[in-house]
Amino acid sequence: RDPKPGIGEAKAWFSPPKNLHHRLLTPAETGTLVNERADLRDIYASIIDLARRGYLRIIETKKNVFDLEKKKEWKGNVDILPFEGELLGGIFVTGDLVSINVIDLTKTLEKVKGMLYESLVVENFFPSNPNTLRGWYIALAVISFIFVNPILFLVAFTFGQHMPRKTLFGAEAAAVARALRNFLTSQDKQLAFQAKNQMMFEKLLPFAVAFGVEEIWARRFTTLGFKNPDWYQSATGGRFNSVIFAHSLGHGMSSSFAASI
Repeated sequence: RDPKPGIGEAKAWFSPPKNLHHRLLTPAETGTLVNERADLRDIYASIIDLARRGYLRIIETKKNVFDLEKKKEWKGNVDILPFEGELLGGIFVTGDLVSINVIDLTKTLEKVKGMLYESLVVENFFPSNPNTLRGWYIALAVISFIFVNPILFLVAFTFGQHMPRKTLFGAEAAAVARALRNFLTSQDKQLAFQAKNQMMFEKLLPFAVAFGVEEIWARRFTTLGFKNPDWYQSATGGRFNSVIFAHSLGHGMSSSFAASI
């Protein structure tokens, strides 16, 4: 089990956790820390975050079909983490304008996920690679199946998925991340004033995508008259709707990335 964090979990928090050097974690790091898995949601949360930061533009050519356009160079930029550079390099290996549905990102995504796990270990959020630990239990389950040991098979296969644990520092950071998720999902009117600007909406949207709550987060903004972000081009055009926008990015990019692997 994870150690019990001393700080507890706040009702709501407005920023992601920090690493040992006081750098704010990215959406992908935050999502991986909370559920101990680097999954596709964390990857396309990174894509949205990189677009928001000006490195690329997301172009929806039609429903669930997205092009990515390179906007500025990332190599040598200190703001780009190694896994982000690897992801951008894999996406734009063939040119500055690519379709997610066409390019093959299988090897790139596996490498990016591995880098995410290792970076969280180096930063002392986990004592060991959680994915490697799950792999050992899967191997144990396979061996027990071969040697017809059904009890060991069920125990290793079922509980092995939950065996990774965090350090005390990792558990405290995860509590901050869950508090951020509480804020993103809360419809409490007392918290509404914190969210009534477009910068806040765009800044925290990638975290909402990583947590899988982007549409709940977007509902707060349906009546605020936001404009379409300059890093995103819709296939339909027309008046900006935050919920439709979030749905396109969340569910649409999920389909596109599934096609790319």
